[in-house]
Amino acid sequence: MVKAYLRFEHDKAVGVVTSRECNVAFDETGRFALTGAVESVGIWNLRQGVQEKALVLANSTDRVSRLCMQAGGLRCAAGYLDGTVRIWDLKAHHVLQTFQGHRSAVTCFAFDKAGQLLASGSNDTDLVVWDLVNESGLARLKGHVDAVTAVTFWEAAASPVRLISASKDRLIRIWSLEMQICLQALAEHTEVYALALNEAQTRLAAGSSAKFLHFWSLDPEAKTSESGDLLLANFLGAVPRTEGQGHALTLQFAHVDHLEVLLCQGSGRTLEVFRVFSEQEVSKRKKRRERRAKAKLRKKGTEAGPAGAADVEAAEEQEDEDAEGSHAADEITPLQTHRCSAKALSMAWNPKTKTVLLGLTNNLLESVRITASEEGAGVLLTATPTLEFAGHRTGVRALAVAMDDSMFMSLSSESVKIWSASTGRCVRTLPSGYGLCGFFLAGNEHVLIGTKEGSLELYDIQIGELSESLEAHSGAVYGLALRPDQKGCASGSADRTLRFFDFEFTKGSQKSVKITEQAERSTELPDEILAVAYSANSKYVNVALLNHTVVVLFEDSLKFYLSLYGHRLPVMALDVSDDSQMIASGSADKNVRLWSCQFGNCLKSLKAHSESVMQVRFLPGTHYLATAGRDHMLKLWDCDSYELITSLQGHACEILAMALSQDAAFIVTAGNDKQIRMWKRTQEQLFLSEERAKELEDQFEQEVEREDLPGAATAPRPSRRTVESVRTTERLMEVLDEAKEAEEQLAAEGIDEAAIEVGQGARHPCARAIAYINTLNASNIYEVLLALPFAHALQLLKVILRFLEAVASLPGGEGAQARGKALSAAATLQTPCQAALIAAYVHHSELAATSSCRPILMRLKSQMQLLLQAEKDRIGLTMAGLSHLQSLMKRSGLPTEPQAAAPRAPKKAAKRRRAT
Repeated sequence: MVKAYLRFEHDKAVGVVTSRECNVAFDETGRFALTGAVESVGIWNLRQGVQEKALVLANSTDRVSRLCMQAGGLRCAAGYLDGTVRIWDLKAHHVLQTFQGHRSAVTCFAFDKAGQLLASGSNDTDLVVWDLVNESGLARLKGHVDAVTAVTFWEAAASPVRLISASKDRLIRIWSLEMQICLQALAEHTEVYALALNEAQTRLAAGSSAKFLHFWSLDPEAKTSESGDLLLANFLGAVPRTEGQGHALTLQFAHVDHLEVLLCQGSGRTLEVFRVFSEQEVSKRKKRRERRAKAKLRKKGTEAGPAGAADVEAAEEQEDEDAEGSHAADEITPLQTHRCSAKALSMAWNPKTKTVLLGLTNNLLESVRITASEEGAGVLLTATPTLEFAGHRTGVRALAVAMDDSMFMSLSSESVKIWSASTGRCVRTLPSGYGLCGFFLAGNEHVLIGTKEGSLELYDIQIGELSESLEAHSGAVYGLALRPDQKGCASGSADRTLRFFDFEFTKGSQKSVKITEQAERSTELPDEILAVAYSANSKYVNVALLNHTVVVLFEDSLKFYLSLYGHRLPVMALDVSDDSQMIASGSADKNVRLWSCQFGNCLKSLKAHSESVMQVRFLPGTHYLATAGRDHMLKLWDCDSYELITSLQGHACEILAMALSQDAAFIVTAGNDKQIRMWKRTQEQLFLSEERAKELEDQFEQEVEREDLPGAATAPRPSRRTVESVRTTERLMEVLDEAKEAEEQLAAEGIDEAAIEVGQGARHPCARAIAYINTLNASNIYEVLLALPFAHALQLLKVILRFLEAVASLPGGEGAQARGKALSAAATLQTPCQAALIAAYVHHSELAATSSCRPILMRLKSQMQLLLQAEKDRIGLTMAGLSHLQSLMKRSGLPTEPQAAAPRAPKKAAKRRRAT
């Protein structure tokens, strides 16, 4: 009989405000902030300090790498580490469009002003322009040789839309979307990380790893240099970042009252504000600079005497020639610098509230309001209080679940946080020492933690205060185990001592706990203690040491019982099964070893993880083992058959902590990504054979590669081959085979089905194939047909030809309605015609070499031209009719725009009744 297990699935993720790899964004109103919280897009209410919604797909583990808001604030573009681009509706909270064209993480986004085009850059060095109206890729721009870091649309008046991109290859490129070529390349000395265009689209600012901001003047009318190159951008100069720290990661031109400023966010702790002068102010500054330069030259000439007069005159002439052009120093100057509480990751600007939102490395959001000063020549930076969202500032080192499974605890270097297990909200934050381990005491009103400083700290959850602190060790407390009778505990430390404590519970209106040490029972071991675990029968105390061994001691006498050898590196975690028959130890050597408690022999050594094993826990009442490691994976094992049950992934960094509920209904994991993930047990059964097959499919999806034909390589399309597209191709092949067999059967029976019958179109095999073709969308049709073999592609062309001929043979007049019914029942013309063109393009060489295909292509061409022209005329006639109707409504004084709906009568009646 095949053994079945219950499946664990991801339930919720809490604790992350903003991920390190993703930027932050504002909505249009400035009330909500959008952040990348690992695999979800978090929408945060800045006034209330709570998360309103998390935008995430079910069972998705792809992490968000980039966010960008569309003009109007109704849609958000999210890029992921696997190269996927998704457009989210912020009101309905669902995905509108999904694009797959990049092969690695999306690093930058830009919408055009109309919101119809989206440009995305990636680590795969490509730029892709997406058409949001047609839901397809418009162009793939190749030219950069390193990761693309910034992209923006250049939409100057009375000129075609162009694209400007920056990369780590030290180049800034200006692209033509019409010709899909690079018009001009601007060389930088260092890697470029940020770009910004002013509102007039005449100045380009670039931020790099250098301590300067570089500026160019933009002219949409292309000029030709002496070498024949186009000059769309002319270098103006560089402005030093006098107080800036690190790389310039984000640049933004903004208006603050009557001032125009440039915001620069560096990779350090600084937000720099530069003032952008108006044209009148620029001319005054230029004249002032010229006067100072000439005065300096005259002073030098006077000191040099008559011999230097000629040199002074030549220098003045050269100075006059240089002064004819603009200089960046005349247009921009530093104003003020704001220092953040931690290093900044990203920046977002909201023009309505005049507020800058900063995402910090310590998992916080910080906002700065910018206002003009009273003098009018400067700005005032007002930092609002740091938004204390639920989440740790540093990595989570330990977890513990309450004895009634109602809440769980997380420990980090700065605080202890208590979370609700049902809602995932933080209910209590307790400032503490550097917690490394801990647990709930009986009654779930107190928690005890061991700190890096060597002390034991007891906290009262009800009042949120430290009740008692005991200096128990001289080194860090790495292991803390609750005694099975829940009346005491054991602690192991880096000072090599194992100490024991008792709990004294006082009854009354104010329940309290007192900790007393069993001084006579402390013992010293050969090396540092990394983990401590009691056996369920209270007979043994198991201790993991830094010297790669596990020592088993008698609990009553603390005499030596067993020493478990076998690991090659320190043992990081330890646990004992509930029947006290098996010990599991996880080590930095990536292995998990299972030991017998009776004789100390090693039952099995499991190659559990690809990195160090940090946690091992037996599921209560079973021999199922949960392990977590630095490879970001949580795994479940059957320790009776020594088989892997399942692997769960979702963490962005190594997992350092793990805890289980009392009935194993859920598992909680956390790590250096500051994320706390909950995995719940479902009633769905899991079979090992199906799980291994699923793992092979996932591996195939990761290893799948593009195999474009040489013809497609010259004009690569913005798409990417996935397992879904391969499966769709296989299903299309099955549909075409079924249609061919059905037609052969009809021919054998002597049934004449030369045309598609109106009203029974869906029953015809050709119509069923067309109906499936219409399920293909613009984002995957190219990849689906690219993988289609030539024989099936030829069959596809024949099916489309039969369909078009059947539609063309429908009668006119009264039959126009019948034709509409046939089209609605079977398909529309757009997708079949698009499929025919792509299939002919992909298999052009085979079709040209096959003489029997020429008549099919000629008939297909004539039918497509006739039907598409008729469809074009019909649409044009409809638009003309709508325009005429709109003009008639305007002449009659009728509104042509939708009006707001009037209040409903029942509501008014209800108010009237209540008033009486």
